[in-house]
Amino acid sequence: MGPIVEELAASYSDKGVKFVTFDFTNDETKAAAKAKAEELGVAGTFAKNAPNTGFGLVYNTKDQKVIAKLTAGDETSKWREAIDGVLSK
Repeated sequence: MGPIVEELAASYSDKGVKFVTFDFTNDETKAAAKAKAEELGVAGTFAKNAPNTGFGLVYNTKDQKVIAKLTAGDETSKWREAIDGVLSK
């Protein structure tokens, strides 16, 4: 997911958009990922999607809903469309 997320993070840094990575490499990183999800208030969504990898979620924290589930294979424009949709609400 690296290059897409890096590009988007730079583009949206001044718009309050957060990009969070959860690492499922081993038990220690899985526990840290779960703790981070709880800290961010997305534990329910985390539980539904972990430990799957290779995707990103566009998540609206205001209504606690997943707007889109995207992969590195999706065009950057698809990511932008989903993010912009949340920001316009």
